[in-house]
Amino acid sequence: MLKRLVSIAFLLIIGSQVFASVTAAPAKFGGIWSLVRTKSEGLTGTLAGADIILYVDQDLKNISVDQKIRIRGHEQPSQPLIYSLEGKDTTAEVVRPMAGTMTLQARWIEKGQVLELKSSISGMNLGKLTGVVTKEYWELVDDGKGLKITRTRETPEKTQQFKLYFEKKG
Repeated sequence: MLKRLVSIAFLLIIGSQVFASVTAAPAKFGGIWSLVRTKSEGLTGTLAGADIILYVDQDLKNISVDQKIRIRGHEQPSQPLIYSLEGKDTTAEVVRPMAGTMTLQARWIEKGQVLELKSSISGMNLGKLTGVVTKEYWELVDDGKGLKITRTRETPEKTQQFKLYFEKKG
């Protein structure tokens, strides 16, 4: 009888843990985030000295990311990119990294704790058809005070990887 009670208690504990992990709310990235260069890796060229601020708005359906970059005191052109969190592709007309229509995709991984953001664009550059695909993996760290982004940018010429660390402002 005691063995049976222990077995039932064990199953209830395991079942509640499985239920809790399945129903865990996805990470919430909304806020203003400031790049910490000393905790980041792979920044080269003008980005090595740039100030980067992310303005992130998130609800159940979408996440909007506006990346403001200031190089040598001059703010670079930017615009919010809106990704669907419901598995739908979205698009944005952009001028960087090249002019055209960018396709945006988002998906939750790691039980909703990591967000994969993917953007892709193709077009003519110096008379050649080319494309840029960027994948980012967003994860909250340091009890939600930090945002770790692993960014991979692929072009026909090369692949670059950056590890970016942001601190939440305010």
